[in-house]
Amino acid sequence: MTDATPVSPRMERGIVLLFVAAGLVMGFALALPGVRAAIGIATGAGGFSLLTEAPVATDPGGPILSARYESAWVITDALSFGARTLLVLGTAAGALTTLCTIGALMLFFLLLMWRRPFHRALAVATRVAGASLLIGGVLSAGLTGLGRMMAASELNPSAGDVFVVGSAFDPAWALVGLAVLALSVVFSYGTRLQRDTEGLV
Repeated sequence: MTDATPVSPRMERGIVLLFVAAGLVMGFALALPGVRAAIGIATGAGGFSLLTEAPVATDPGGPILSARYESAWVITDALSFGARTLLVLGTAAGALTTLCTIGALMLFFLLLMWRRPFHRALAVATRVAGASLLIGGVLSAGLTGLGRMMAASELNPSAGDVFVVGSAFDPAWALVGLAVLALSVVFSYGTRLQRDTEGLV
């Protein structure tokens, strides 16, 4: 059996740069909908979702006993300044959170290219990413939730009270942020261990 052909340093750098480029494209692709949504809400040309319990029309005696809508996509230019501002800030916070997280991932791949996986900057980057996911996710959900509640209250009189004055919250981003913050502790420990063992081998 012959040994496998070793990967040259140039090929390794090319692979890592490919991941970085893919991260850039993915970051902008994931953040672009949020940026566009924030601009659309600010100008009144874009929409946002509101919770609703509007019933779905069904045929009597049919297989569907009852059905209700869970959300409605609303486009309006009749919102108050406060409701519109909260929706824009919440949506923009979500887009900024995405960019910070992708930036931390890009830094990780760059440090891999430099063969320094336990660099001090990586611990800082993971802390930034974790805090962004935790704080940014909660801030985005809070601002957007308040904006949706205000919008539902303002639009209900003209919509027959079909909107629920409330908002849904998904804690997944906060849990991921806590996990990334815990990972930053591991990188900090690895950085100290690498510094303490330099020159011993």
